[in-house]
Amino acid sequence: MSSQWSILFVDDDRDFLDAQAAYFSSRGHTVHTAESSREALDLIETTIPDIIFLDLMIEHYDSGFRLAYQIRRHEHLDNTPVVLLTGVARETGERFDQEDEGLPRWSRLDRFVDKPVTGRQLLGIAEELLAAKGDQGA
Repeated sequence: MSSQWSILFVDDDRDFLDAQAAYFSSRGHTVHTAESSREALDLIETTIPDIIFLDLMIEHYDSGFRLAYQIRRHEHLDNTPVVLLTGVARETGERFDQEDEGLPRWSRLDRFVDKPVTGRQLLGIAEELLAAKGDQGA
């Protein structure tokens, strides 16, 4: 089993948040959830998550990008992996790619993940990104 992490999930879908909280909590991780960008920003003032999962469309179509940018402005979160979750591919057939020139570089996202996604898939992503962070001495 992986070490215990503090994880922040930001999504306007309460069912998704509850499912992820149950999945990760049952594996010994501390889970924080926020249903809005404001709630997430308030949480990171008092909590230092090891990894953050953000929905793309929280309040607006680009809320996840904007929130990622604001998170990166907090020095204590500069090296925290931030993963953007999106259902855009399911709705439009368009996929995000790390190398896509049209994506905002200022958001400094570590990964894009298409929804729907399972807790098991997110656990694998968290393990990979946190192992890479550990390898970098962060």
